[in-house]
Amino acid sequence: MADFAVPGALACAQLFGTWLLTTGVDRPLGHGQWTAVAVSVIGSCLALIWRRVAPVPVLAAAVLLNGAGLLAVQSTETLVAGLSDGVALYSVAVQRGRRVAMAGCLATFTVAFAVALPVEQTASDLALNEALNVLYYIVVTALGQLRREHRERRDRLAERLAGADRERSAAAGSERERLARDLHDVAGHHLSAVVVHSGAVARRSDPELTAAALSAAAETGRDVLKALSRLVDVMGTESEDGELDAMLPALCQGLIRVGVPVSLVVEGAPSASRGPLLATLRRARALRGAAEEPRASGLRPEVGTAAYRIVQESLTNALRYAPGASVAVEVRHLPDAVEVAVVNEAPSEGGSVPALGTGRGIAGMRGRAKALGGTLAAGPDESGGWSVRAVLPTSPAAPAGTRRGPGWPEVLDAAVVVFCAILPPLLAFLPPDPALGGWSADGSVLVVIALVARAVPLWWRRRAPYLTLGALILIDVGWALTAGARSVGLLGVLVLGCTAEMIAVYSVAGHARPGRPTWPAPFAATLPWAVAWTVLLVTAPDARPGPWTIPFGLAGGVLFGALVLLPFWAWGRTVTGRGQRWETTARETVATRTGEAVQAERHRVALGLSGTVLEHTARLVRIAEAGAAGTPQDAREALDGVVEQARAALIDMRALLDALDEE
Repeated sequence: MADFAVPGALACAQLFGTWLLTTGVDRPLGHGQWTAVAVSVIGSCLALIWRRVAPVPVLAAAVLLNGAGLLAVQSTETLVAGLSDGVALYSVAVQRGRRVAMAGCLATFTVAFAVALPVEQTASDLALNEALNVLYYIVVTALGQLRREHRERRDRLAERLAGADRERSAAAGSERERLARDLHDVAGHHLSAVVVHSGAVARRSDPELTAAALSAAAETGRDVLKALSRLVDVMGTESEDGELDAMLPALCQGLIRVGVPVSLVVEGAPSASRGPLLATLRRARALRGAAEEPRASGLRPEVGTAAYRIVQESLTNALRYAPGASVAVEVRHLPDAVEVAVVNEAPSEGGSVPALGTGRGIAGMRGRAKALGGTLAAGPDESGGWSVRAVLPTSPAAPAGTRRGPGWPEVLDAAVVVFCAILPPLLAFLPPDPALGGWSADGSVLVVIALVARAVPLWWRRRAPYLTLGALILIDVGWALTAGARSVGLLGVLVLGCTAEMIAVYSVAGHARPGRPTWPAPFAATLPWAVAWTVLLVTAPDARPGPWTIPFGLAGGVLFGALVLLPFWAWGRTVTGRGQRWETTARETVATRTGEAVQAERHRVALGLSGTVLEHTARLVRIAEAGAAGTPQDAREALDGVVEQARAALIDMRALLDALDEE
């Protein structure tokens, strides 16, 4: 439907707009000229029907038809050119790559410039129109390429959503493998040793050996209980709200409950902005009550998940390979990254920390960091302990093969800055009807510098939209109260630059941080309009200010400004903001599904341990302790009970491992 609706609406708009522009002028269009207008407009709009399937030929047809029509009419005061060729160029930029889009932009401008040379009456008109044409075609090309990148990004996210079940299954499988390895290392060897040793002693009637076997069984059982309790505590500490700064204290609390000295330091706060942040230091050495720490937000879900998993795996390794050693966890939120460091001292019995098994845990952590474009280093430190340090970028990593350096967003931002910088000076000083005619060279230079500097904050409209809007409001209010109060012409030049506020309001609506309200932006941006209108009412040559002049001026400026700015706010909110919210939701969905799968496996193992292996091991300890305190007959009977409970615990543990392997 859009393939036909857009060309039809565009043809009607061009013909009706041309009729409005040429009605009542000194030299209206003749019959032949109107025929040329109709053929050019209708032909170029008909070509747009095929703009999706053959964008390059459609662009060529639109440019040539528009150029021929403009030459036949011999007047730029029409809508013959500039619209259908803009739509065709946008389609080329959306459907084709960077080189074809840039070639199409250059070719379109070249034809437009060649056609304008014999049509424009004065050099000033030619300079103004062609300067605007350059910016117009660049902006159209940049918007098309951004749309192309946005569509590709959405397609990738849609594929990830479609494959979320596969990612969920893979994450669950990886977690099952890790848990099975930990269970075997923690309990399998020790319980098997109890069965073998106690069974051998039970076949002999040696009271001393029986007492020693019971003592060893009780000690081994307590070690297994302690290790399994640690594992259960670590597996059950993930916070429900999913925020990194809220999950880490709970994770460390699980280790403190089993006697591991852990310290946690979190510096700074997550932020989507790239500017410098005033770091806020929150220390929780003992971590008692750390769950009440204020929750920070702003990290992408995959970054927070990766940081949490790296800390979790590092703490698990510290439990396994450096029992009793103190562990320090540090998280630093930087403007563009999150730094994570987990450092444990050497084991309490002395010596250096041994190599971490097969290294698969480290490889997994390094893979998480690499997937985000970050780095991870793990190894012994100078003190004989072990350290894991990771740097995770907070901004999305560019896909493989993506061109580095300034991209189309920067091109668009530069075009916006240039447009808002040069349009007011051109209209202010360019003949034949300059808004500031008769000014001296020095005064003109100062005004031009001020107008150009006024547009500079728009460069940061994506990264800091509210700051950009605030800077423009302050500049324009100051301009209205100082320069505008001295000259009506300067006040008019300020009005000519109102497009800057429109763009800033659009940027706030589309690029403000998630969760931050954007509706105040269009109303705040009306302040310069209100001040300018009030100054005009008070300082006009024939003005007669009264008690209601200032309130009327302020109210009128706010009302008119809101009517103009609210559509730009709605546009940014609907187009750009909606797309960004969809992408954020998609990423959160993938991360949540993966996290849910991992957590489900951990809870399943924790419940299985609590109901079976832990129960049998606890009985083993009680029986061994009671037998050691009783008669020799009680000791021999207790030894049989110890073997029975150890075998039962092993059977249950192996059943749990088999269930994990079957998934």
